[in-house]
Formats: sequence, structure tokens, C-alpha cells
Amino acid sequence: MTKPDTQDYKTLYQEQKIQHQFMLSKISHEIRNPVTLVNSFLQILEDHHPELTEDSCWMKVMDNMDFLKKLLNEFSNFNNSEKITLQPVNLYRLFSSITDSTMPKLSEKGISIVLEKRSPIPLIPVDETKIRQLLLNLIRNAAESIEEKGAITCAIESDGKTITLSVTDTGCGILPEQQDQIFEPFTTFKQEGTGLGLPICKRIAEAHNGTLSFTSVPGKGTTFCLVLPVS
Repeated sequence: MTKPDTQDYKTLYQEQKIQHQFMLSKISHEIRNPVTLVNSFLQILEDHHPELTEDSCWMKVMDNMDFLKKLLNEFSNFNNSEKITLQPVNLYRLFSSITDSTMPKLSEKGISIVLEKRSPIPLIPVDETKIRQLLLNLIRNAAESIEEKGAITCAIESDGKTITLSVTDTGCGILPEQQDQIFEPFTTFKQEGTGLGLPICKRIAEAHNGTLSFTSVPGKGTTFCLVLPVS
């Protein structure tokens, strides 16, 4: 009996991947329609009966509806995270615009954020929207890990072959027993998390032939590193 070669396995994997993405897309679409309809009726009901907004049960219903819409959006983002459109991008400029835009809200929470450029950074082809999504997610996670005042240090550098973008926080860190699971879809250790944020980030990194990794010390903080090839 002939043993399947590596190429056969790769082809089978790609075919299964396409089928799974199609199925996820179809499920998400079918769920989104009734959710949109229910949400519309809830808004109409609230307009007709404003007193409902004072009811604790109503507030819980609306909170759960918001979470459901967020989950569907994350579901869609996860399914589309590997679809990228490449164009030359100045990653330092992109990273700088992201840190500048997050600074006011972080300052309100007593969190400082800085960006360090540690070397010249060449232009490389990336999907700017997807990389922005990834970096914003890392900064949001970093902020959520800081309970009171703290700091987020972002950095970008290149050795000529790769570009490394990092986000370091002074937050609570990730427990050792959780570290092997954080990139697994639908695994979350946050009260209101969807468990798709970091898996989406990892898939975006890999779609760019890059890597996303982290180091963390409980009680001292975490560093996430995105490494992208220059060519």
C-alpha cells in the first residue's frame, strides 16, 4: 500500500480548512439574522416602554445581547483572519498612530503607554487593517491586565531579515497553567471574554508568514512579540 506523501497531507489539510471556514461562515450568517431581528425588536420595545431601562432584568438581557453581537463579530473576524490584502506599509507609523489613539483612554485609567523605535524600520507588505486589529487587541489585553496604575511599553525593531513588534505590560501576568491554552479558540479566563481575540491575532500573524509569541511572569507582567519577515 502506497503511503500518502507530505503534499497529499497538505492538500487534504487545505481542503478541510476551506470546508471548515465555509461552515463557520454559514453558521455565523444563519445566527446573525435572528440576532439582528431580536435586537431590533428589543430596541422598539425600549422606545415604547422607556421604564424598562430601569429594570435590572432588562439590563441583563441587553448586556447579554451586546455580548452575543460581540461574539458574532469575533466569530466573523476569526473566520476571515487569514484573508489578507498586502501593500507596502510603514509599520512604525502604523504602530505610532495606534499608541497615540489609545493614549487618552488609557491615561484616564492611570496607564501610560510609550512606543520605542529601536532601529530603522523598512517598508514591508502587510494587510494594514489586520495588523492594526492585532496590535489594538494586544494593547487592549495589556490594559485589561493592569488593575490599577501601570505602564505599557511598545517597541519596534528590525535586524534586516525580520521586524519585531512587542507590547509589554506591568499587569497581573498569565498563570502557568493557563499559558498553554491562551491561543486556543473559545478558551478565555476573562469574565466577559469571547476566547477569540488571541487566536485571531495568531492567525493574522501566521497569514503574514510571521509568529506571535509571549513571555509572562505572574504578578509582574507579560510581553507579546509579533515577528514578521521583511521579505
